[in-house]
Amino acid sequence: MVKSKMNTYPFLKGFCLLFGLVLLAACQSGTDKTSSTSTSSIQDRLDNKEIKYFSNGKRLYTQYCANCHMEDGEGLGKLIPPLNKADYLLKDVVGAAKIIAHGQQGEIMVNNIQYNQPMPGYSNLNANQIAELLTYISNAWDNAYGPVEVNDVKKALNK
Repeated sequence: MVKSKMNTYPFLKGFCLLFGLVLLAACQSGTDKTSSTSTSSIQDRLDNKEIKYFSNGKRLYTQYCANCHMEDGEGLGKLIPPLNKADYLLKDVVGAAKIIAHGQQGEIMVNNIQYNQPMPGYSNLNANQIAELLTYISNAWDNAYGPVEVNDVKKALNK
């Protein structure tokens, strides 16, 4: 008959159980700094299709934007502007489609801070992907803009 090491060391069994409970509690008590906007408030603003856009937009944001604008949308000091609570973005969310597609050169003022770092364009993204990305950016963190429509993005890109 083979004896289990757990039976040989009863305190180890208790320690593992206690450690697991502490770890579980720690994981559950943490906050998600990538989206301080509560899920319920997003669901109040967006319908099922728009929530799908939001989810796809988050994936795109992680892939294309988070390296510079940071995962929490706070930007990078005075080098890269924030997207969270960014007056520049929120006054013309759909107009930001052009910046995503074609990039940004020159100075821009965001929340009374001047930025002058070029942003690359992502011409490989289609209007639907840009609408998803903008739906995420404009509703994540402390932003509460609402949905961004693909047709509006198409119009903005054709201006």
